[in-house]
Amino acid sequence: MKCVVLSGLSNNTMRDLENRILRTIEIRSPHNFVSVLHITVGDPVFVSSTSHGDITTGTTGVIARVQQLDIIMHSVVQGNNLFYEERETQMARIQLTTEGAGRVRTVLHSELGGVTVSDVEERPIYAAW
Repeated sequence: MKCVVLSGLSNNTMRDLENRILRTIEIRSPHNFVSVLHITVGDPVFVSSTSHGDITTGTTGVIARVQQLDIIMHSVVQGNNLFYEERETQMARIQLTTEGAGRVRTVLHSELGGVTVSDVEERPIYAAW
């Protein structure tokens, strides 16, 4: 299955996804933000705690489906008696539901400033009865 990759996520986020908890993630890192710009609601994504540069054949993670996606602007104002500084940052909020475990077969595209895409082998997560 061809999936956009979101990498370097925290262990707490990964644990929630592995336990099938609906999770909303704020994406601020540039490599993940660019990847989010290439997905839409309903698309599968491969999510891993492995850092972006270390995603290779055999990397494990979670395959999740995008439930909601928002691109928002965040503004921060700092100042004192001498000056005021306003900074704006753009970030994405993405809501994911887990579909199963996955492992990277091959990395199809991974360039600086571009979307990271991999061919992922799906391994469904089954609940115990």
